[in-house]
Amino acid sequence: MRRSDRELDQEIALKIIDECQYATLSCIDENNEIFSIPISIARDGMSIYIHGAKTGSKARLYKDGKIVELVAVSHNRVPTPSYEYCESIKDSASELGSRVFTTEYQSAIAKTKAYGVTNESQKIKALELLCKKYTPNYMDYFDTAAIGSLSKINIYELKIEHLSAKAKIIK
Repeated sequence: MRRSDRELDQEIALKIIDECQYATLSCIDENNEIFSIPISIARDGMSIYIHGAKTGSKARLYKDGKIVELVAVSHNRVPTPSYEYCESIKDSASELGSRVFTTEYQSAIAKTKAYGVTNESQKIKALELLCKKYTPNYMDYFDTAAIGSLSKINIYELKIEHLSAKAKIIK
């Protein structure tokens, strides 16, 4: 990491993954090209779960220990300083660059290996994690939806092998 002063520890990296609205997954496909996709995720321990259709790129790629990199951002904000503040630093390129023309962020990168989940109870657990994260107000209907979708979807487990995270917060 080039900016070691922005490096965060593993516990915060996991929190960023938990709090992100979505993540982007990337891997190399069978044609040696980059395949990337934004997707909803949920984590349990050092495993991240996703779901997808029975056919398509995820179904073809995310199995058998395929190396997949995950990028998650839990905080992203462009600062909006006052006109008066900008006037006070108008002659300082470094202050303008670091406090006005910048972005605050918290991001994590997880290097993972992907596996298809075949055990039905593990599939239901993964779906429950995803639904509790994204649709917690509708869990009364979860059992019907989960059981009805099991034959139509695949669940993938991304086992985290390495984590890194960094942040820039303007003070």
